Amino acid sequence: MRKNSIGQEPQTTAKISDALQSAIFHSIRNVVSDELVEQTCREVNYRFRRRKITPIVTVLHMILSAIWPEESFNACWQVLWDTFVSWFPQFRGQSPSRRRVAEARGRLPLKLWTGLFQKVAQQAQQRSDGYDTWHGHRVVLADGTCLSMMRTPELVKAFGVNTGYHGRRRYPLAQLVTLCLAGTMIILDYAIGRYRQGEWSLLNTILGLLRPGDLLIADRHFAGAPYYLRYQRQGLEFLTRAHHRLKIAKVKRVIRYSPHDFIGRLTVHKLYRRRDPSLPAHLDVRFLQAVLRIRGRRHVVWFVTSPLDPVRYPADQIIALYARRWRIETLFHEVKIILSADVLRSQSPEGIRKEIVARLTALNVVRTLMLEAAAAGQIEDPLRISFVHAVRVILSFSPALGHAPLALVPGIYHAMLVEIASHLNPERPGRLEPRAVRRDHKDYPSLHITRAQWKARHHVA
Repeated sequence: MRKNSIGQEPQTTAKISDALQSAIFHSIRNVVSDELVEQTCREVNYRFRRRKITPIVTVLHMILSAIWPEESFNACWQVLWDTFVSWFPQFRGQSPSRRRVAEARGRLPLKLWTGLFQKVAQQAQQRSDGYDTWHGHRVVLADGTCLSMMRTPELVKAFGVNTGYHGRRRYPLAQLVTLCLAGTMIILDYAIGRYRQGEWSLLNTILGLLRPGDLLIADRHFAGAPYYLRYQRQGLEFLTRAHHRLKIAKVKRVIRYSPHDFIGRLTVHKLYRRRDPSLPAHLDVRFLQAVLRIRGRRHVVWFVTSPLDPVRYPADQIIALYARRWRIETLFHEVKIILSADVLRSQSPEGIRKEIVARLTALNVVRTLMLEAAAAGQIEDPLRISFVHAVRVILSFSPALGHAPLALVPGIYHAMLVEIASHLNPERPGRLEPRAVRRDHKDYPSLHITRAQWKARHHVA
């Protein structure tokens, strides 16, 4: 076979793909293994031919895109390829083009990503045992948020835009609802819909994943007698704030434990009973009152819950438990800001869904490694481990884990877990921070047209 100028044989596509697949992002390969990706491909009947960019490489590329500080698919790919060439310099100058990388992302079907998400979530749940129970119930949080994206006619049609008080907005928005474990912030499942689709309708599609006996904590968007009946039919316990339209003074007291703790009877509206004749006319739930200081002001808050026994479930413990609901807001911050999902970059509805599930998978991968680090470091509360620092450690240790001799890899991996566990956030119960901007914005006007339109309008011949 003909040799090249430095005495090496020309490399085939198979050799490049094998070397590339074996060299990248080793710090997460214990969670997202090659076998896991290949097994998922077989389960969803996804067949592929050998290329430079294999499904394993594409999956790792998308996960790295989520946690890499630069919000760009191309920047992430350049990091992967340049790291690979630094170990295998014989492949220099053979990087696939941006179009080839984009085509590789587009080839992976959405069902492959959803299957991979489920497998990673199952791994994470196994490591979460012991962190997520309260009085024998697994505590699950539910809430929704919106994700923005680029403006294309296809995305506007698929997801819709916000039409609020100030008129029609420019960019499409996707509605995202998640279920996560309160003690570890592992995402159990998610649902994606149009901006105008209600959060409850999305949550209703994923409630079946929960186990009987789980305690669901949600805000007032998921409160009301029909919703409570749905939770109970699923075998779930629940804890929500009372709906803002519910008149507590008009609720019939069935059993009174104290003026601020009683079992009340809710009436199921006849409209819901007409739609479903099997629904009962009334529902007994427990009402709890608490006086809370929210943003410096005193508020009287009512909670509604299904655990009725005041001895087994004391009122003060239930009220304190609801404070965990705020953790899901922190999770959305991690997804949208740290994992750069606030403004998605894909330009097709299916691409948007793939990008979302890839970032949710990336979050579960990081959380799984944090749980492994907490177990190795005997840390009782894994949520005290810094998520941001864990991401930095995972990125920093990946080259060493990929290039070190095999005998040294276990020691390096253990060092990575120690470093993840060594950075703990301080305990800050009742922390209050202003939701305000301290630094002034730049004094530039907003751009209300596309850049191409602006350039055409201001072009000087």
